Amino acid sequence: MAQVIESRFVCDGRYRIHSINAVGRRRGRIIEVEDVDRRERFHGKGAKLDRLVLRLLSQAWRDRQESAKRGAR
Repeated sequence: MAQVIESRFVCDGRYRIHSINAVGRRRGRIIEVEDVDRRERFHGKGAKLDRLVLRLLSQAWRDRQESAKRGAR
């Protein structure tokens, strides 16, 4: 069965996430996280990479909320 590998940028292009999309009964999972500026790649267990990506996305969301508050002043 073929699987689709997807690459996407998060945090305004600072990080690239390589993942396998869910196909059929298989669930999607993250393969690696790359810091584009430093050119470092992070590998590991899927659960650990999921937690890392959730932390990155939540930090980016908080930063976006704070910048919107500062811009409204």
